[in-house]
Amino acid sequence: MKIEVRKFKENEVGLLTSLWQFYAYHQSTFTGDSVSEKGQFDIDDDYLADVVQGIEDCEAWLICVDDAVAGFVTLESTEIAGREMPELSDIFVLPKYRNLGIATFVIDKLLLNSSNEWHVAVYNEDRSAYSFWLHLFAKLPIKSVEELNPPENDEFHEFVIQNS
Repeated sequence: MKIEVRKFKENEVGLLTSLWQFYAYHQSTFTGDSVSEKGQFDIDDDYLADVVQGIEDCEAWLICVDDAVAGFVTLESTEIAGREMPELSDIFVLPKYRNLGIATFVIDKLLLNSSNEWHVAVYNEDRSAYSFWLHLFAKLPIKSVEELNPPENDEFHEFVIQNS
C-alpha cells in the first residue's frame, strides 16, 4: 500500500470541496447541520479556494492510497493555552480506507516531524474519534499529551501534544 500526502494543487479546489461534503456529512452528527434544498451542506467554497491557493493561514493536504483519493487533512496555526502552535484542524479518511494506518501515517509525516507542540480537538460526542486519538497517543513516539481541563470549548476535547 503506497500512501501519499501532498498539498492540494490550485486546480483541485473542486476535489477538496467534494471531500468536504463527505466530511460535513460525518460531522453533522455532532454539529446538527442540515443540507440545503440542493442537498448539500453549506460549505464556504471561496474559503476552501483561498486555502488551496495559499491565501488563508491554513494548509490543505490530499491523502492518496495507491494513487486513489482517500481523504484530506488541514493544518493551521492556533493559540491555545496561551501558546502559539500548529493545529491539526481537520482530518478525514474515507470509510473504505479506515483502520489501515493511514491517519497514523499522515499524523506522523505532518506533525511529528515538525513542531515540538501541536494541538488537536475532538468533538465531545465523537466517541470513535476520541478513542482513535487516545489509542494513537499511546503508540506514537511523543513526550506527553495534555488534555486541557477544563476544556476551553465545551464542544471539544482538546489536547496539547509535546513531541520532545
